[in-house]
Amino acid sequence: MTAAQQKRVLVVDDDAVTRELLGFSLRRRSLTVDEARDGHEALALMKNHQYAVIVLDLLMPGLDGAGVLAGMDGPDLTSPPVVLVITAADRREIARLDPRRIHGIMRKPFDPEDLEIAVSRALNADEDQLDLKRAMMSRGASLYGAVDKMRQLALEADPMDKKRRR
Repeated sequence: MTAAQQKRVLVVDDDAVTRELLGFSLRRRSLTVDEARDGHEALALMKNHQYAVIVLDLLMPGLDGAGVLAGMDGPDLTSPPVVLVITAADRREIARLDPRRIHGIMRKPFDPEDLEIAVSRALNADEDQLDLKRAMMSRGASLYGAVDKMRQLALEADPMDKKRRR
């Protein structure tokens, strides 16, 4: 990781107020922060700059956060960055993401100080720590998927139970 990349963060969120809040919060930590309004703008910035951390909203019009994660596999992007997801999406949407790409997830609304701490940890993590974190997220996503499937099977087996839950 280059010295320039080590302190460069990309904030991707369609909400201008959230972008400005995140940018301000991270800049006061002496980080270089670029901002993108949507997934297309984020991928364009990633082609021209190397980022150590990307703070990514999932729910955006046009190319959403999942689309950005998929687009990060492109040949124009080198040195995949650490991704911190901020979202109001439900657990099912989050479970569909590739956990190998994600360093952490923060639910909206969140405390900007918690985000600053998460970004700082991501910037200071070595590759072994990042690999361990990604492996843990992958196992967690697999477990959540299995539990969700069991719930679906239980509802299919006992349709009356579904009616009682309403």
